[in-house]
Amino acid sequence: MITKIGGFIKKRKYILISLCILIILAALVFKSNNGMVESYTVERADIKETVALSGKVETSAKADLGFAVSGRLSKIYVANNELVSERQILAQLEVDDLIADLRIKEANSKTFDIDLKYAKDKLEQITSQENEKVTNVYRSLMTLDLELTPTSNTYIATTPAITGMYNGEEGTYKVIISREDPSVDDFTLRTFGLEKTSRLIDKEKPTPLGTKGLYISFPDNLEDYADTIWYLEIPNKSSTSYLANYNAYVEAKNDKDLKIKDAMSEYDLLLSKEGDGLSVAEAEIQKIKAEIKKNTIYAPFTGLVTNIEKEVGENAGVGERIISILGEGNLEVVLQVSELDVSKLPASGSVQLAFDAFKGEEFSGILKTINSRETVLDGVPVYEAFVELRFDPRIKTGMSASGVIILNEATDVLALPSYLVKKEGDKNFVLVLSPDGGTEKREITLGLTGSDSMAEVLTGLTEGEQIVSSE
Repeated sequence: MITKIGGFIKKRKYILISLCILIILAALVFKSNNGMVESYTVERADIKETVALSGKVETSAKADLGFAVSGRLSKIYVANNELVSERQILAQLEVDDLIADLRIKEANSKTFDIDLKYAKDKLEQITSQENEKVTNVYRSLMTLDLELTPTSNTYIATTPAITGMYNGEEGTYKVIISREDPSVDDFTLRTFGLEKTSRLIDKEKPTPLGTKGLYISFPDNLEDYADTIWYLEIPNKSSTSYLANYNAYVEAKNDKDLKIKDAMSEYDLLLSKEGDGLSVAEAEIQKIKAEIKKNTIYAPFTGLVTNIEKEVGENAGVGERIISILGEGNLEVVLQVSELDVSKLPASGSVQLAFDAFKGEEFSGILKTINSRETVLDGVPVYEAFVELRFDPRIKTGMSASGVIILNEATDVLALPSYLVKKEGDKNFVLVLSPDGGTEKREITLGLTGSDSMAEVLTGLTEGEQIVSSE
């Protein structure tokens, strides 16, 4: 019998050895699960201290709108759930009398504007016409009966004739006629005094005398005018017509001044009304428009009409809510923060958001403000944190949301579970597994402890060391 047993063991020894190892491992696991011994390898990890909050989607643009005055509701231009744009008219009280009065005032104002423009155009036209008349009379005074005077009474040539219409100032021309080259049949005309010019004399037609509109022509052969000098006084005050021409010029100037003065007086009168009467009329127009505005509800922003409290024909009191509107384009998540966490939240920190309506999707937001006044929720004071959302057309007001805010973060640091750390006074200790199977009590320095209870190890441990705990 013993021999048979020995043979059975010999044949199956490897199976028996494996069973023994399994039994030993099971015993170790059983012992570990009963809190006797647990080990952990020190590794590098990312540690985050976070706070998880809940809340819902709201709009940062919402308004309950009413009238600034009381009256009977005349028109409602929108319906519930209608999308409206900023400054769109939503409702209006009875304003027919105000609108009629406004039309009259505006018509009067336009008539006045037309009269003022007519007076201004008339003044400009008269000024232009009268200035032109005076200019023409003056040019006639300067031009009529002009006559050249020779510097010598021995000249045998007939006095050259002056034609054209002079457009310059008063003064005297000195005119010299010469032949520069005896071998060439060309004569030169030079002027001095009023202006200095030089040009060849045209034998076929009158030659310009200077540049101010006068021409000179020679009745006799040009040979007779060689080396002669003449003077031309402008105007010709010795002419028998000069006095009459001068009086016509003075009369034209006086007539101009009188007509322009009359037109200016008419224009100035309207301008004075613009400064007084028209300003009053414009003030009355602005006052009527202000009254109409008080009787009208405008959309303060682009949004959705959510409620209409009144019907056409009903009376509306001052400030009474008539229409409510939500700005769908200005959504935010309002999270409830406990008084223990509110002081920890970072300004303008990032927030990881999740919505019950979109399982498995993550959204991001920015913490903008925290209400400094508490809100009592189920008897517990909480503070509202407002998170700015990135636009997403799927997100609607009223949706339930949750947010995770990172308070502190340490990346790629040595870490271990905080329950493996034993505290003695103000010092922290862990049991480090020795290579020989024993343990060593070692003091360590801790840094950040994450929300998952992982603690950052600043000093005392190295990566790969084994930490154990025992009950």
